[in-house]
Amino acid sequence: MNIKNIVNQLTLEEKAALVSGVDFWETNAIPRLDIASIYMTDGPCGLRKQGENRDHLGLNKSEPTTSFPTGATFGSSWNPENMKKMGEAVAKECRFFGVNMILGPAINIKRNPRCGRNFEYLSEDPLISGEMGKAFILAVQKAGIGASVKHFAVNNNEDFRFMGDSVVDERALREIYLKAFEKVVKESHPKTVMSAYNKVNGAFCSENHYLLTDILREEWGFKGAVISDWGGVSDRIASLKAGMDLEMPGDCAYFRKQIIDGIQNGKINESTLNQSVSRILTLIDETKIVGHDLAFDAEEHNRISEEIAVDGAVLLKNEGALPLDRGESFLIVGDLFKKMRYQGAGSSLINPTKLTTPEMAFRSRHIAYEFVQGYRESDATAQEDLEVEVLKKAKNNQTVLFFGGQTDYVESEGYDRPNISLPANQRSLIERLIRAGKKIVFVMYGGSPVELPFEKDLAAILNMYLPGQAGGEATVQLLFGEKTPSGKLAETWVKSYDSVPFGAEYARSKEEYYKESIFVGYRYYDSVSSDKILYPFGYGLSYTTFSYQNPQVTREGPSILVSCDIQNTGNYEGAEIVQIYISNPVSTVYKPAKELRGFQKVYLSKGESKRINIRMPIRDVAYYNVAIGDWVVENGQYIVSIAASSKEVRHKLLLEINDQEEVISPYAPTKLQHYFKPDRLTGVTNEEFDALIDRKQHTVKKNKDVFTMDSKLEDLRSSFIGRFFYSMVVGVGKKQYEKALKMPEGPEKDMLRKNGMFIMKMMPNNSLRSISVSSSGKFAYNLAQGLVDLLNHKYISGAKKMINKIEVPDLPKNQKKE
Repeated sequence: MNIKNIVNQLTLEEKAALVSGVDFWETNAIPRLDIASIYMTDGPCGLRKQGENRDHLGLNKSEPTTSFPTGATFGSSWNPENMKKMGEAVAKECRFFGVNMILGPAINIKRNPRCGRNFEYLSEDPLISGEMGKAFILAVQKAGIGASVKHFAVNNNEDFRFMGDSVVDERALREIYLKAFEKVVKESHPKTVMSAYNKVNGAFCSENHYLLTDILREEWGFKGAVISDWGGVSDRIASLKAGMDLEMPGDCAYFRKQIIDGIQNGKINESTLNQSVSRILTLIDETKIVGHDLAFDAEEHNRISEEIAVDGAVLLKNEGALPLDRGESFLIVGDLFKKMRYQGAGSSLINPTKLTTPEMAFRSRHIAYEFVQGYRESDATAQEDLEVEVLKKAKNNQTVLFFGGQTDYVESEGYDRPNISLPANQRSLIERLIRAGKKIVFVMYGGSPVELPFEKDLAAILNMYLPGQAGGEATVQLLFGEKTPSGKLAETWVKSYDSVPFGAEYARSKEEYYKESIFVGYRYYDSVSSDKILYPFGYGLSYTTFSYQNPQVTREGPSILVSCDIQNTGNYEGAEIVQIYISNPVSTVYKPAKELRGFQKVYLSKGESKRINIRMPIRDVAYYNVAIGDWVVENGQYIVSIAASSKEVRHKLLLEINDQEEVISPYAPTKLQHYFKPDRLTGVTNEEFDALIDRKQHTVKKNKDVFTMDSKLEDLRSSFIGRFFYSMVVGVGKKQYEKALKMPEGPEKDMLRKNGMFIMKMMPNNSLRSISVSSSGKFAYNLAQGLVDLLNHKYISGAKKMINKIEVPDLPKNQKKE
């Protein structure tokens, strides 16, 4: 395709269409010039391809595809090869269904355990997130399918994701929130980057020139296209100038008119528009599918999903209770035994090709058991009759296998968890079983950490996270020792949410202040009392044991090489995750106690030994110096820790670096006292944070009587008109949910129920603007603008806006080919 020649042939109206989506998932075709459209769809946990019955929310039933484990499971596997295997499988399914680009991977940092989308993200550490994301993209794009890494950037809560402002200091931005994206862009070259909904330091990501042009394109050398999250554009002219190319889902007449009028009145140069048009044409050309695959091996993909689920499961506790003996009979308690939660809700909800629950896996092995429901997964309220039945059955059983965890009613995309507790009915039943003196093996499903106040009284805890469609088979393999658990936590689990730094301030308003700076996850927790930590970052048990021998660290030019012999000294084959942390020299720059700089998962038979070699560039020990705007490696003596977790260091080695340029620290310790003493981090004041970000916080005064296009839907309920509109929109989900409750048990009921719940809980957090621009024209922008005026008692102007339809030329696909 001769891009330059085609751009010269396009009309202004065709260019405006090319940088806008259509039919929710596609780019606009230009039949006059034989330019085809491309199809893109959700994909961080597997392909989610809608059939002919598309809806403007993208939530109607999708084609049967493989439901792989979610990002939380992948992260805890610490194995990029898993992402590679999923990427290869997803690419085959894309080719079968005619999908040109997959919207994934999702590599945002897990900043706070309450974030509703943490199940989809990989880790609190950017190295794990970046390595995993890179592996997925390389695999997908090798097969000719485009990838879209998301959500760029600093997208860490759901309650205010459509209008929130992430206020973060430059160093934390670079070292924590952008670092995974930098690795992915430089080392795997994704075809597209998806801009997030939120603002970063005052500017929406979709119109943030600093993020999209200064950093992404000019510093990192990104050559691909930037696409918006669905409904994530506020000002189309500003977004084009910032470097955001494709507005999705499109079908927004207001934005196309903005572009056409903007060129004609000089608000934007046509050369700027041409840049974006060229990128979209390149994307179309590079992701075209020449001949669809005739089929994909659904059984093979199910097997891959099963392997990944096994590899990412984390054995959190085991007092000799596991593995189980298949010859015994078991009392099994918990609705999730039959209704295993295996995937997240929202845009990643997949219609699986096959589903294996724990119940099905037990039955296939003819294992003797008695099942008691104990609680209802669809209701968090404790049910006395169900609990009494469990206690009655437990009288004759000393050991209880309890299947529980977070349900779709407490964790989902679209809203943040109000707390990190297990559902009340599960807590109540577990506590009663403990008081009855029972030995409890807790099999847990869910996408993020939970408080376990009764942890000391449990015999074993097997955390499956969200294991995908083969999760039941993976669970049983691990319970009975057919496979050995080898996952380790890619996020810290606290004993109580109270220990999360600035947790009480999380997702309280549109402006989110990242006061902890670089001290995210273990970077903070490693500096405080271990009493606050339930399970540290990098932690996970096994049925076998490992020794670490003959450690060595050497400097090889621009690289650091760490070596060690790892031996399986136990009675089972298994895998160990070797973690390399580096502590920086004492300096006038505040830093965490240590930071993950390398890792490797090594699989060993009983008695087997291997020497592992982990190489990392010396630049990885650099900090970002905000004064000079560059990375700096300090001279001095570094401590290299070879560890089994952030709290279990097996060997400490010294590394001297003395050949780097000396650079003055940009910080005055007297002004940033708490940052230099991270054990006192929670004492950071607003004034201290002001000094860190080098500007005054600008809290916007809220006028509850004034509504805007960025008002949250739930805020409209203070108005009569707003309450009506709220009920109408949220009612869509309520009707779907109530319809699902009347259906017979089965996957279709579960999917409809989950989607209904998602709409009911997500929509109140949406903005009028985002609802409009993601509606594919169903709720036109002029109607949204008119509604804002009506809400503000400007009835005449509101009525005029609603009546006056936005007029734009017909889309190219509807025009006759000359």
